[in-house]
Amino acid sequence: MASRTLLRVNHVSESLVLALGAAVSPIPLTVSILLLSQPDRGRAKALAFAAGQVLALAILCVIFTVVLSKTLGSPHPHAKHSSTLDIVLGALLLLLAARKLLAKPKPKKEKQKNRSLFAEFAFGAGLMAVNVETLVLVVASVKALVGSKIGVGEEALVLLAIVLIVTVSATVPPLITFVIPKKSGEALKWLNEQTTKHQRGIAAGFLIFFGIYLVYKGING
Repeated sequence: MASRTLLRVNHVSESLVLALGAAVSPIPLTVSILLLSQPDRGRAKALAFAAGQVLALAILCVIFTVVLSKTLGSPHPHAKHSSTLDIVLGALLLLLAARKLLAKPKPKKEKQKNRSLFAEFAFGAGLMAVNVETLVLVVASVKALVGSKIGVGEEALVLLAIVLIVTVSATVPPLITFVIPKKSGEALKWLNEQTTKHQRGIAAGFLIFFGIYLVYKGING
């Protein structure tokens, strides 16, 4: 009984750590900060963008959970399939890291488009749906959760935590404007500068770390 509980805790912990890796996505952070700098309803647009990210990821997490539960979450888990999936996900992360490091940086055009709140919401949802680097880690995170065999209610809470953790780059900037309204401009400017300066190295580092971890886990699974 104690060993089973410990195993569940380990799976849930692994799931949340992988979600932290998925949260390292500079693009939503940059978009959110740019929206906040707009004079016309900037905060509202940033919140709409963040809401789109959260809703899209929540729907995708439910889909991933259902699919993985059916394929890997049977009373007798398919260990071979589970290990193969770990290796595939890890290899994908390593390929994405290599592409990020080898690609020539493109000059950024920070043109602020004056879109409606619904358009920003749809943009946030669409951006999450095509963010392959994030979604690969989210699949790995949900896979670890499915392997924990916890109850439906507990699983739902962990899924919520995954969604909130992964979307932090989109939700934190507008929240900063509420927490420290007077100094939010300086804080967001510094955050944007640091993200722009180190985004390739940081993102690639996380992809390499988790890629190696998943490949190793799959080989020794």
